Amino acid sequence: MYSEYKTRKWFDDYTDTFRIDGSLSPRQEQKRKHSLRVMRIACQIAEANEWNEENDMWLAHAVGLLHDVARFEQCRDYGTFSDAKSFDHGERGADILAARFDWSGIDERDKDKVLQAVRHHNKSEISSHTPLSVYRWCALVRDADKIDICCSAKARFKDGTIYEMLPDGCSGRGFTPEFVSGVRRSKKVLYEKIRTIDDCGLTILMWAFDLHFPVSLATMKNEGIFDFAANMIKGHGEDLLVDEIVREISTL
Repeated sequence: MYSEYKTRKWFDDYTDTFRIDGSLSPRQEQKRKHSLRVMRIACQIAEANEWNEENDMWLAHAVGLLHDVARFEQCRDYGTFSDAKSFDHGERGADILAARFDWSGIDERDKDKVLQAVRHHNKSEISSHTPLSVYRWCALVRDADKIDICCSAKARFKDGTIYEMLPDGCSGRGFTPEFVSGVRRSKKVLYEKIRTIDDCGLTILMWAFDLHFPVSLATMKNEGIFDFAANMIKGHGEDLLVDEIVREISTL
């Protein structure tokens, strides 16, 4: 089923099963639109990288569109997008796709690429044991996901709806000491320690060091994402750290 049309139809049919009186919940609709945007960004990155092997564009389309497929069940059954309060949505997404997606006509190697990309997209890092043939698809969806999240955050901060997309339990300003300590110590984002909007802004800055393709970094810079994040969180207690990170980003 190497068909972008059929893959989109499967996605639409699947998400339709979560509709009540014809509508998804606002948070589910948010994820549906996010999935479509990540799909488009993933395809743009693949095109920029000139990935022209057979089925490359279908793979880019599929990993982008399907990466968050478990979010709809998560929201319905648990009323949250917090994996800590429900389940690992990357793992559950891969399981859903393995069992329910129409894999007829899809080479087993390409099936594995899609499943592994979905499985790894929300992890702190891609497993070092991931084969190179699979690694780039994991990297692709992670970059595309970050780009859309950051662009959405920038737009929502401007229109005052930023808190609608923040992690559950995340509110207020200032920095969480344990979160900042992790950044200082190892330049790692400790997602479980995020508590405030400023923690989220610092996460965006740190994502500059977790992008896999030059075009992804260039896109974030051209969209003014890092400048936005730095300006958003300056003046809330960690200006020296923010300035240091911004200087490092400028050298990338």
